[in-house]
Amino acid sequence: MARPETFGYFLIGLSAIFFALHWQQWREWVHSTTNSRRREFVRRQLQRRMVASGLIGVVGAAITLVNQLPPNPTAMTAYLCALLLAGCVIFAIALADMRAARRLLEEEQIELLAAELRKATAEAP
Repeated sequence: MARPETFGYFLIGLSAIFFALHWQQWREWVHSTTNSRRREFVRRQLQRRMVASGLIGVVGAAITLVNQLPPNPTAMTAYLCALLLAGCVIFAIALADMRAARRLLEEEQIELLAAELRKATAEAP
């Protein structure tokens, strides 16, 4: 049976990989010249994702420390509740990120449709 520390180290490594990817995206964002709404969306998205990645690393670090807990039910209950809360926060951030991406896509599609409609009405006799 695998030790929980192994999974904790895996989460820490995953968090580091995510941070490296987000850092690269951030550097590209700084030099981008896209429109302001898309630019603001990317900034907020990267902030959400960096927070989630950091929490994944914190959860991984907490999992590696499981053997350091005092062997009493109160400490274990508090530890598990904290891990559960962190997992719920990570999940909530992921849902917010998906919702924001979907909303931006819908707004861009509506703007494209409105532009096509204006073009068609301008061409109509």
